Amino acid sequence: MGLGLQDLEKEDDFEETENFNYRKESVLDAIRSRGGWLVFFFLGLVVAAFVIEEFHDILRREVELSYFVPLLIGHGGNTGSQAVASVIRAMAMGHVSPVDLPYVLRKEAITGCMIGMLLGVVIFMVSFMWSGLSVMVGLTVAISLPVVSLWANALGGLFPLLAVKFGYNPAVTSAPLMTTVVDSSGLIIYFYIARWMLPGSIQAVVDP
Repeated sequence: MGLGLQDLEKEDDFEETENFNYRKESVLDAIRSRGGWLVFFFLGLVVAAFVIEEFHDILRREVELSYFVPLLIGHGGNTGSQAVASVIRAMAMGHVSPVDLPYVLRKEAITGCMIGMLLGVVIFMVSFMWSGLSVMVGLTVAISLPVVSLWANALGGLFPLLAVKFGYNPAVTSAPLMTTVVDSSGLIIYFYIARWMLPGSIQAVVDP
């Protein structure tokens, strides 16, 4: 692993990382180097709040959907971060490069979908034992999980390769960018599936 990272840092795309000395970096330097990205990611996360506001209609009627918002975006962030770490490690060891993008996307998407399906089955089974929780809500979450997981893993494979291609350090940008995008887009996926699965809830809100 160590040798692989050293080999990766010798590439032109990582010249800045190679010359970086953590002990010589001041707090102000750290703020300058990280702050811009973090402000960008923070603004991206604000979008998630607007997404929830946009779908307040179904949340008013099916409050149980809100129980699983942390689960959906948390799982998306977790599985996507694992994909980011796996791809960065693969690049460090020389196993993949930006030219392998189609292969990486296919592998990560399939992996994410299968993991999401397994977790979806678990959630659906739990919904039968969860007092007060609609089975249809459980099914909605179960269907959403593989879709969100597929999407998060695909982004987790895409962003490190793009970072290298455009000369950025994937270790700094990929995981936060993936999490930011997945938080908002994962909610959109979840709520659109909920509207499709629970159309009666929307009508009940419009015509109480």
